[in-house]
Amino acid sequence: MIQGTTYRMNLRTGQQPHTVAINTKEQTLLAGPWVGEFGWELFCWQGYVRSIAPNYKRVIVASRAGHEFMYEDFADEFVSVVIPPNAQSDSWFTRGMPQNFADTLITGIKYDIRIPAKNIGFLMYANGVPQKSTLFSTQKFIKFESNTLDKSFDILVHPRNRDLGADRNWDKEKWQDLVNRLSKNFTIATIGTNEAFELDNTTDCRNVSVHDTVSLMNRTKLVVGQSSGPMHLASLAMTPHLVWSSDHNNDRYKKYWNPFHTPVYFYSDFNWNPPVNFIYDKIIEVL
Repeated sequence: MIQGTTYRMNLRTGQQPHTVAINTKEQTLLAGPWVGEFGWELFCWQGYVRSIAPNYKRVIVASRAGHEFMYEDFADEFVSVVIPPNAQSDSWFTRGMPQNFADTLITGIKYDIRIPAKNIGFLMYANGVPQKSTLFSTQKFIKFESNTLDKSFDILVHPRNRDLGADRNWDKEKWQDLVNRLSKNFTIATIGTNEAFELDNTTDCRNVSVHDTVSLMNRTKLVVGQSSGPMHLASLAMTPHLVWSSDHNNDRYKKYWNPFHTPVYFYSDFNWNPPVNFIYDKIIEVL
């Protein structure tokens, strides 16, 4: 039997209330739960929910624990959900999780209108040309800022190590080689979840909240990694980032998922597997 858990936080007080009074005669919006990939939540969900939030008296958002930071400027309540540990987020859905399981995560929440998590209209077709809907184009984004952590590093790295899309991972040996070279002149921290490699010669800042990760990004010179959720987060934190991927992601990083025109150094010369020397040289050029 698959099990999930929820807890509820009042974003106006920062407390978890024992009871939440909701006037069912007024329109209360429940958005979610979002269970898909982090990057898609950043650019195809939270901005959309923010754009429609003024139309409702009350807004409840359901997403993963630690993601409440993205909604606290407009949501009245955040419901934290935990998906099965063996499930894999992919785009706006989750593989290995029954379709109706998301509904069980919001049992008992009172609302008038619910918008389930969905793709609001951004697709990459086979010819590589991005297609976007009106909903995608009318999203409202804000710059993410935080000072929760009194830490700063010259470089943040996200050494992706996901089972889903494992061919996109860079070998741990390459990551370690890169940071060994960089650590001679720069301070480095590792970010991401436990799906990211743990590396020597870096400070381990994995598995922290989005709030704390943004705090680190607001104080760094550069975020480095192959295409991933944290690299997209850097765009909204307006932090320069150096990223590599296949060429189909070029316009996504530079244009479609970069509303503030954040400096991004995108390389597709070697697709997902560039040589260490290539990435090292590009970082030195930037810094």
